[in-house]
Amino acid sequence: MSIILPLKNYLDGNLCICIFCRNLTRGSCLLKSVSVLCLTMNVSSSDGATTFSSSSIGNFLSPDLSCSVTRKGNENGESSNTSKGKLFQTGQIWSFYSGNDDLPLYYGRIHKITVTQVFEEEAEIKMCVHLLKANPFPENVIQWEDKNMPVGCGTFSVTKCFRKFTTDNVSLQIVPQTSMGGNEYTILPKIGDVWAIYRSWTCHNEFKDIGSCTYDIVEVLDDTSDYKVLALEPALFSNEEEEKKTFFRAAESRHPDCDDEDGSEVIFTIPMSKMLRFSHQIPASRVTKKIDRELRELFEVDSRALPTNVRVSRPLSKGEVREG
Repeated sequence: MSIILPLKNYLDGNLCICIFCRNLTRGSCLLKSVSVLCLTMNVSSSDGATTFSSSSIGNFLSPDLSCSVTRKGNENGESSNTSKGKLFQTGQIWSFYSGNDDLPLYYGRIHKITVTQVFEEEAEIKMCVHLLKANPFPENVIQWEDKNMPVGCGTFSVTKCFRKFTTDNVSLQIVPQTSMGGNEYTILPKIGDVWAIYRSWTCHNEFKDIGSCTYDIVEVLDDTSDYKVLALEPALFSNEEEEKKTFFRAAESRHPDCDDEDGSEVIFTIPMSKMLRFSHQIPASRVTKKIDRELRELFEVDSRALPTNVRVSRPLSKGEVREG
């Protein structure tokens, strides 16, 4: 028995038809190198008639792929909890993990998706991505002195630089404003977003020191002119089920090392001139949980996107003492 899946190729107007062979006795999909056949339908005549030509047998390209991704835990046993059900498609903008800091500081536009599956092994998904580069900022925005520093928000252009990423490198799909025929993308903090911001921001930060930067986590409350934000703090639970997830709630007080210009209140304003203080957006979803017998609105966040200094440790057991 064969299953035929039509996959539109938006890059060149072709239609790829992939045929998979299914083992009826075991009910499992066996995708051997010879069991995948890609047929390309090309519109080649003036009257719209179509012709078919066979493509390579083996791997296939899919610019429109719906898949459920389960990320493996890291060396500390942590795992992401927001990685299921992602839909990848050419032309989409995503933030990606890259570099020694292992934070989603970079943006790219998906150019091509390759899926490989051998026998009953888990399918391997790779994306060929055009990196985005920040455009020059207006004069009223304070800019990095070190031009190698990553830029989390602003207007970006698509470069010719390609990188290959797997689903493990993917963080968050971005829906930006587009201009210049779809070649420029404006990415700015929006109301309801959760972002990591530099705690003590200065334009003198250098890329070589980015691993030692400290951050705060905030929710954007207003983006009309400047950015009004609410400081967030970890919400810890004692039951095992909730320990595996990472939650943040509205902070009760600011960190003692916060920027003096912010003031001491948990709600403060980041002026547009300091928009580069926003490091990266964190995947988050609103949930309601009971804390101290009261229902509270929380954010369940992707723990991998959290900087080291705000990653959540598990709650202490009764009588346990934290070392250090």
